Amino acid sequence: MPLLFSLFLLIPALARAENQAPFPWPTGEQLTYLIEWGPIDAAEATFTARPEPKREGIEHLELFLRSRGPIEAFFPIRTRITSLTQIDPWRTTEYIQDRNEGGNVRNRRTVPDYSVRLGRFFPAPGKPEENFELLDGPYEDFGSMLYHVRTYPWKPGAFVTWQVIENKEPLFAKISCPRIDTIEIEDEPPRRLIEIFGEPHGPSTRHKGWMKIWMTDDNRRLPLLAKLKFQYGTFTIRLIRGGGPGLDYCPDGKPVPILSDLESMPKP
Repeated sequence: MPLLFSLFLLIPALARAENQAPFPWPTGEQLTYLIEWGPIDAAEATFTARPEPKREGIEHLELFLRSRGPIEAFFPIRTRITSLTQIDPWRTTEYIQDRNEGGNVRNRRTVPDYSVRLGRFFPAPGKPEENFELLDGPYEDFGSMLYHVRTYPWKPGAFVTWQVIENKEPLFAKISCPRIDTIEIEDEPPRRLIEIFGEPHGPSTRHKGWMKIWMTDDNRRLPLLAKLKFQYGTFTIRLIRGGGPGLDYCPDGKPVPILSDLESMPKP
């Protein structure tokens, strides 16, 4: 899965609200995850979902990624990834990357034009756009794909293959559902969970690895835990804020401090 295997990123979580849109997350929902690289706390990620102002039917899906621990000392990360996703039909309309990783600052934007099957890639401010051909059908990006996983009507054994855009390279991701059952993950009590497995698919050989996700089998579709393996090793990704009692990861009964509270976070 493209960007999935090149960043310390994770899954957005979803929750119900009374006056909700026709998907499992309420306006302005923020869920934060801890990303562990072996014994190291490597990063944290906060996802926010809200309607895009003045654009009916478009969701603004945003990730703020911040490094932690020793990663903060030698490779500080402050990255914001934004997906503007059309809900019906579900497809990416704009994908924005504002990255600051280890002092390397990059600002990129990809805009698919489905009417003429043309993708427009803007590699940096002031640089000319680069065009590429789109295949038939809708496209996902990193953010839209992960939210789409939350809304898909999964059944055990089901799988889908989605077209995914990363910069100007169209790729494919195969997402499957091995099981929906009462599952015990790590030392947590058994609960009804949906297990999702994702991997890159198709001719590209640059993107290798896999990701496994466990999310609640209820109307919240709340991802609690993920395992990610790619070229830099295996990562464990845990929900630490937003799930509520019994769902947020609290080692020794204490909440995990969230360092990005000190950062400039997106406002609903």
